[in-house]
Amino acid sequence: MLPVFRGQNRCSLLQQKCSVADLRIGMYVASLDRPWLETPFLFQGFKISSEEELQQVRDICRYVFVDAELSSVPVPVGKAAQSYVHPSPVRDLAEFRSAIDRAAQVRARSRDYLKNVFSDVRLGRSVDTDEARDVVSGLVESISADANAAIWLTQLKNKDEYTSLHCLNVCVLTLAFCRHLGYGEQDLQAIGLGALLHDIGKTRTPLEILNKPGRLTPDEFKIMQRHPEDGYRIMKAAGSVPEESLHIIRHHHERVSGDGYPSRLPEYELNDPLMAASIADVYDAISSDRVYHKALPTDVALRVMYEDAEHTFGKRLMEEFIRCVGIYPVGSLVELGSGALGVVVDAGTDTRLLPKIMLVRDYDGAVRETAAMVDLAARSRGGSAEDWTIRRVVSPSDVGLNPHKLLLGASPVEAIIP
Repeated sequence: MLPVFRGQNRCSLLQQKCSVADLRIGMYVASLDRPWLETPFLFQGFKISSEEELQQVRDICRYVFVDAELSSVPVPVGKAAQSYVHPSPVRDLAEFRSAIDRAAQVRARSRDYLKNVFSDVRLGRSVDTDEARDVVSGLVESISADANAAIWLTQLKNKDEYTSLHCLNVCVLTLAFCRHLGYGEQDLQAIGLGALLHDIGKTRTPLEILNKPGRLTPDEFKIMQRHPEDGYRIMKAAGSVPEESLHIIRHHHERVSGDGYPSRLPEYELNDPLMAASIADVYDAISSDRVYHKALPTDVALRVMYEDAEHTFGKRLMEEFIRCVGIYPVGSLVELGSGALGVVVDAGTDTRLLPKIMLVRDYDGAVRETAAMVDLAARSRGGSAEDWTIRRVVSPSDVGLNPHKLLLGASPVEAIIP
């Protein structure tokens, strides 16, 4: 089997379409001609290093896109792009904006609750579990109505509100993931309560340790490791908290290798809801700016987590999480085969390599005055299929567009980075 996650999924202007007959050892394969989930791989990006790898690519594909800059041998010049058909909207943009607005209202209420409950617990007050359940009910309802809108909102980060926003994001991601896994509403209520308050024990952690910009000392790390047990005791004392919720709060730092904390539980004691919350916790943490690290792009965060999944969350569950949030997570800025640019707004379930996007830049590089909603799966079945496939995820700073402004209602022109 070819390697997974070699190299970096990066933006390059030197990618060329290449027939598999023209492939050579040393060429860097950046994209395939088909969904990655129909192949042995989850993500793009590897340099062909053997005849076996070369033959496997030829057995699977008719053509690929090769990155000349990352290749160690010459790459033939690719064919010119086929004629580009200007898109028309396939989903009412107002409908999507409305879904975002509804999800944002639920998010605002949940964020305010979390800020208040963390403040109250620091002052020695108990947690109002009835209000917490109401918050979770609202989030379950929001995710059931439009999970993509709720997930996109998790990308709005604020370092000054990290703790409350992190707990909220973890809850949203955990609920969306467990719903994807088939859990019903009653289970989601208990799972969501645990995810929402998974870090409540950090109210007992000194702020100078929580906000320390450098590496923690061994003694400081031991203090930090107390927060799952502290959280468990806080919520146990609150009363009427389901065991599943308490299990998530107490054990969200356990790992399948047995190297987690606080109890170093064996893998057979780590159920799917617990590990779903653990995955969401790490995913949001490493894709957020903190005082001690720069955020990873979401696609890179998924790659990093997948590489280590055998020791952390297990390959099976990590692959399911990727299927849930998408190879290209909602909010990703992507470049199409035509050169057009869009923001993923619906990761899809059956066509994860061909999601729905909000088109913000045309094939000629012109930023659109008005965004258009485009279903890549439907478009790719047309005559210019290559125009409507995703070639790569791009950094907003590289193309001068801020997708978060689009999320807040700005037009593509208004989202241009000065």
